[in-house]
Amino acid sequence: MKIAVACDGLEVAPQASRCSSFACYTVTNGIISGCSNVPNMGITLKECVDTLVQMNINVLIAGMLSDDLGRELEAAGIEYVLSSASLPSEAAQSYLHRTLLGEETLAEAYQEDGPLDELDDLFARIERKLVVNHG
Repeated sequence: MKIAVACDGLEVAPQASRCSSFACYTVTNGIISGCSNVPNMGITLKECVDTLVQMNINVLIAGMLSDDLGRELEAAGIEYVLSSASLPSEAAQSYLHRTLLGEETLAEAYQEDGPLDELDDLFARIERKLVVNHG
């Protein structure tokens, strides 16, 4: 899986269609295993989405998204997610937590289910989510 976060400098871009670059995260077995920064060279929305397709991006995260860009992403089969995180890494991690665990952060996992007695409990929950989502 690959996640792209629309960026302006070192922060999540408030508007994806005018971002300066994409922080691209490679996810392996639910864990971020690589990161690269790719300039947004697209002149049009279609060119921007074509770049994401060529990079095999599955998800685009941004502060906001225009309806036009949303339609282009849907047509390309790329999921889009809005995030209030300021750092791209936080936005990507938050997406993974919601996708794998159903919570924003690990702290929410503790609050929702009570204290975890063992780390194995957390890994068992992640494994169940992976099986359900990919099984």
